[in-house]
Amino acid sequence: MAFRTWGRLLLTALGVSVLAGAGQLGVAYGFGIVRLTGAFTGTTVNQWPAQLVWVGWFAANAAVAGAVLTGRLARRDTPAASTGRQLAIGGAAALGATAVAPLCMQPARAAELISVDPVWAVGICAILGAVIGAGAAIAVLFRPELGWNMAAVAGVVWLVALISILPSLGTTGPLPTVRLGVLEPSWLDDDAAQRLSLVLLPITALLAGAVTAGFSRWRGQVPLTSGATGVAGPGLVAFAYLTAGPGDVVDRYQTTPYYGALIAILAGALGAAAAALLRWPVRARGTDPQVIEPTTILRPLPAGPALPGARSTAPADDLDATDHPSDEPTTTERTGLGTIAGEPTTAGRTRPDPHTADAAVRTVPAHWDWPGTTASGQHGPATPDAPRP
Repeated sequence: MAFRTWGRLLLTALGVSVLAGAGQLGVAYGFGIVRLTGAFTGTTVNQWPAQLVWVGWFAANAAVAGAVLTGRLARRDTPAASTGRQLAIGGAAALGATAVAPLCMQPARAAELISVDPVWAVGICAILGAVIGAGAAIAVLFRPELGWNMAAVAGVVWLVALISILPSLGTTGPLPTVRLGVLEPSWLDDDAAQRLSLVLLPITALLAGAVTAGFSRWRGQVPLTSGATGVAGPGLVAFAYLTAGPGDVVDRYQTTPYYGALIAILAGALGAAAAALLRWPVRARGTDPQVIEPTTILRPLPAGPALPGARSTAPADDLDATDHPSDEPTTTERTGLGTIAGEPTTAGRTRPDPHTADAAVRTVPAHWDWPGTTASGQHGPATPDAPRP
């Protein structure tokens, strides 16, 4: 039974990662975001590493998606996940993400390069992306908060890519090259797009890190865990750029977003640290919604009875003449016993007659006023003819 469970989890991770990698490549090929064919020489030599960045990033995302979805299915069956099982799921997801390599190596055979073999270059970037994605997937399995930042950064990157390519779909001629994390639609000037490529990824990482770290802090996570969420998503993008390289020194077409991706790691860490460590505003206690005011249904508790021996707080002119004028406590206040007529007190004096003393002096009922017991052993009122002890 355990073998079947392990086999099902590993096959699920393998299949989901393969589908995630193939799905991303299908969308990228369909919209023209990734083009691995043609000549990449002369002024277009730096467009080739821009394509390699997409390949490595797709493989990393595929590994993370396969591991996360499989981990959720595993926690639904058995909530207590072991470390060995999570490592195995991450490894199976990375193996499935390597399917990006053959899907990219086949069209790369039609690419024309001078310095490197395009087929091997694409395969190496895809495998390295899968390995990086395996490490990120295992980290997400142990800390799900990291996956929130990865999903946020990935969503912004896909949105920027679609905004950049959609205006060119209805035009004639070859589609423009789209770089990872760079806003470059056809209506935007090339110089403006180049300047934005240095700040767009850092701004995205800063905001995503602040949001995910704040949400993690709201859920009660420690500041160290909340602060680490800001580098998860930018880290995948930066590793993809590091794998592809900064390109040739002919122009800064690839170099500018390359350094922008590296700066994004620091920006994401800064945003997450600010949200995790800064003091949040505290609401006033007077506006606390948890305070329950007395109503007609929930009335305030009545004041308790005065303690035995407590002095009266009434005005001096309302005191009775039989009250003690001095501040020395009476015998009853000192002993706390009931008064019995003619019985000596602890001081050797006889106690006053109960018919002439103040009725408020008696604090404990006499023994003949104690409740009697019935035949069943329960306490009840004493009968009139009950003999007195």
